[in-house]
Amino acid sequence: MMLISAESLRFDLRGLRMTNTGSALREWTSAAGDTLGVHFVDGPPDLAADLSDPAGLRRFYRERAAADGYGLIECDSVRVAGCAAARVVLKLPQQPSGLSYLASLVLPFRDFGFLVKAHCVERTTAGVREAQVLQHAMASGQVTQSEHGDLLGWARDPYGDASSSGLLWNLSDARAHDARFPDHALSRARSLLDRVEATLRIDDNVRAAPAFVYRSGKRPWWRRW
Repeated sequence: MMLISAESLRFDLRGLRMTNTGSALREWTSAAGDTLGVHFVDGPPDLAADLSDPAGLRRFYRERAAADGYGLIECDSVRVAGCAAARVVLKLPQQPSGLSYLASLVLPFRDFGFLVKAHCVERTTAGVREAQVLQHAMASGQVTQSEHGDLLGWARDPYGDASSSGLLWNLSDARAHDARFPDHALSRARSLLDRVEATLRIDDNVRAAPAFVYRSGKRPWWRRW
């Protein structure tokens, strides 16, 4: 019987250089310095949400992201290569300034799971996308400034959760701006994940494995990465 490992997932690797190979982790680096990895977790994934419940899935990742100081940009239930998965895009502050972005596919099964994760870092162009989008939004009246200097209409939870706080999604995070800023770290992260989704192949023994079933009260599996 074919063993299940990080090698059980394959996708288009053009332009990527392998930097780590093994049964639990395979990783590549792009010419821009971005990393793309396949993480295999050998054990029941305690993902505290149901993949068929997008609202619950978003609540789970929103809360965990906020606890770690991250910001939620995207979270959706998807099907990839015939398997149920979650697509999650987060942003996190980096030192001394700027942001980095994590774009991941979470593929849980009953007894094991995979994370396919792209990590892209802002470098010399940090803040340019945000500044240009904000300037246009203010000029058009989409964003206004309160008497206390707060930007109204700029930042919010991407799925309408009024209670969200911390590092929020803002207008510059919208996918519609990726084509205008193709070299931005968020655009690169989405592009890598899009490529994985479009070309992913999964071994038959993985596809035939028992499906993930949500179990409450467990340690969140995603925090392993």
